[in-house]
Amino acid sequence: MTKSVLGFFLLFICFISAKAQTSSCAQTLRLARSTYEQGRLHEIPTLLNGCLQNGFTEQEKAEALKLLTQTYIYLEEPEQADDSMLKLLQTDHYFEINEAIDPAEFIALYRTFRTDPIYRIGAKVGVNLSGPSFNGRINVVNGTGEFTPKINFQTGASFEIPLVKRFTLNPELYFRLNSFFGSLRTPQGTDRENVTEATESMRWISLPIRLQYALKEESRINPYVSAGFSVDYLVNSSLTIDRIRVDASPVGEKSDELTPQREKINLSLVASAGVKLRLAGGFFVGEVSTYYGVTDVNSIDTSFKNSSLALEYGYGDSVFKLNSVAITIGYIQNVFNPKKLTPKK
Repeated sequence: MTKSVLGFFLLFICFISAKAQTSSCAQTLRLARSTYEQGRLHEIPTLLNGCLQNGFTEQEKAEALKLLTQTYIYLEEPEQADDSMLKLLQTDHYFEINEAIDPAEFIALYRTFRTDPIYRIGAKVGVNLSGPSFNGRINVVNGTGEFTPKINFQTGASFEIPLVKRFTLNPELYFRLNSFFGSLRTPQGTDRENVTEATESMRWISLPIRLQYALKEESRINPYVSAGFSVDYLVNSSLTIDRIRVDASPVGEKSDELTPQREKINLSLVASAGVKLRLAGGFFVGEVSTYYGVTDVNSIDTSFKNSSLALEYGYGDSVFKLNSVAITIGYIQNVFNPKKLTPKK
């Protein structure tokens, strides 16, 4: 009991001490402002040093470093001005100059530093609607076939590297599921037919690389468009198939592996439109993308490699490309590394 009371008492003393120090540093900042306005510039570094080490809130520290930078500018101490400006930008990554109020010398110094994020990193999650685009249909039996896209899931990491004004390189890495449903109806006399139904499911590691173009200068809401390509690696592909026959017992549902009959690498063209909403230290992102298959997912040479599918279910593995539409949302965080820029010669 005594130890508990003692611990609580020490915690209370620490809290009161921290509050007192915070209040003291707030007074110090007010005194520094007054000293600056009175022109007693040589007193300001010593006045602010203690609280800059420990005591200021983040907002107070940024204000103090701005005041200190202006002080060193007017004292004609460029190295100290550079150092305090760098500390200001490291403290407040989103610090912005006010051209209507800030001194011209301070604005000029600010513009000699890199203040934009060097890259952004985050995560996205979403759904896609995928379907095949056939180069030519392979029929084992006569009938009418149709394919229906299916909704599936994707998630991954997103990176952004700002380039020149309004342009951003956007590589991403996704784990993506794609699937589609197909049916084949074979007439068996008047108003009677055999029905084969199949669903192919594919798992990919996907690397889309796009170039973004911002439709306006950066603000709170930032619409953009992008275009590029995607290189996809097939993890596996499987087929679930069933056949119902007229006047005969059903063949029965079967799951089969199609990975050996699929190309491991797939290439697609990608076009996207999205919007970024500034949030905390980054952006909330919503995006719609279309993937247009360039390379074939399979080849004519492997169309009948799985003979049981052809003989038992009448399934011919037609050559196709994979197209999809994806909707994703996510969050990307700005990463800064402010530094003094080297003057161009």
